[in-house]
Amino acid sequence: MTSIPIALNQLETITEMVARDLLEEWAINDRFTEDQLVQATQNAVSDTIFVMNRFMTLFNEQMMQEAINKNIIN
Repeated sequence: MTSIPIALNQLETITEMVARDLLEEWAINDRFTEDQLVQATQNAVSDTIFVMNRFMTLFNEQMMQEAINKNIIN
């Protein structure tokens, strides 16, 4: 993951909360059956990690580009 101004344990807590919320949303919307709970849980965690990783990468790239454009860094 890219560098972020947050402690790793805080990031893990956020990731866990988002994955749990995603799994709950999927359950509410009947995205999986009860016998698919284990796989759905794994998918929620994997999807959350992918999205958060990608978001932070693009966010950091954008912040870096803005800093370069404003001549804050070279």
